[in-house]
Amino acid sequence: MGTTGFPVPGPGAGITSQMEMFRATPVVWTNSRVLIVVTMLGSVASAFLSVCMVLMVFSIFSSGGGVSGNLYNLFWWGFGALACGYGCPRLWMLARAMANYKVTMDMRGAMFNLGTKKRPSDLFLAWDQIAAIWQKRVGNAQQFYVQGRDGSEARFSSYTFFRPKKVARLIAERTGLPIQKA
Repeated sequence: MGTTGFPVPGPGAGITSQMEMFRATPVVWTNSRVLIVVTMLGSVASAFLSVCMVLMVFSIFSSGGGVSGNLYNLFWWGFGALACGYGCPRLWMLARAMANYKVTMDMRGAMFNLGTKKRPSDLFLAWDQIAAIWQKRVGNAQQFYVQGRDGSEARFSSYTFFRPKKVARLIAERTGLPIQKA
């Protein structure tokens, strides 16, 4: 068997009819509306828990009893109220932002809309202009970078999409490039 059937390595190499078929079917990737609603409900639940914990602090404060046990309980119920109170607006803002993020992939390339309604941030990368796809783990989040040949870059993470690796795989299938670890 000869080697003529194998693609030549290099930029633009490896384009097969299967990739062309993938590119021909347009895909719009957005976050699940169900998961966005669940995140917003989590924000409301966090606010409710925070109010309940504040009421518990007032209950412990107004009750009599040993000072050392009450101070210990006051501290931890107060800390829990602050943590839940802080989490409420953060979850709400995260859900509202994630509701607008999307990636549109068609025959021409990938259009990233990673901004908000008030401050849109659009970037278009043609398939042949994508130089590399990088994956990096930062703390508890997976970050992905789609790098263009002209120096442009689209960054998304698990705080942008609920399934960022799926988005990176779809782009990698259409470009023929591997996802590299940074």
